[in-house]
Amino acid sequence: MKKWTLFFSIFFLIGCSATNDGKWTRTASSHFGATVGAVSAGSTCYHLISQNAPLVAACAVIGSFAGAELFYKSDRNVHTAVFVDHLNTSPVKPSYTTWFNPRTGNNGDIKINRTYVIDSGMKCSDYISTMNITTQWPIAGINRSTEFGTACQHPDGVWEVVNATS
Repeated sequence: MKKWTLFFSIFFLIGCSATNDGKWTRTASSHFGATVGAVSAGSTCYHLISQNAPLVAACAVIGSFAGAELFYKSDRNVHTAVFVDHLNTSPVKPSYTTWFNPRTGNNGDIKINRTYVIDSGMKCSDYISTMNITTQWPIAGINRSTEFGTACQHPDGVWEVVNATS
């Protein structure tokens, strides 16, 4: 009973890792991956070698690093990083950038159509963002998503999507 209590306690604490007013961020997703990896590896090791507590703890630590790496390096996070980098470095005129992950074959592109400054002094950009992500589980196939929107940069440098349609 103790192991299930611990399992569910850790699993439900994942929600505490969301930041920026509940918005899902790259940091939150790596925390989620670390938690899932630690719980999965720790519980698996517990069932296989429950008499050796230090070994179970070592499995949980290794699992947390593996899980964080998988979620942090996901192609959706790569797309977000390239998107923000492009917003930060794009010229005032229309611009275009792409990314490709040779390990997974997934790719995406970002096109900035227009960059302007609104009345409050914030820099805004109208964009088209496309991701082509091939999923393996639970249903295999290509998930292509295109988003049209406007992103504005706050004075602290953080970008926020203020208007988006898929």
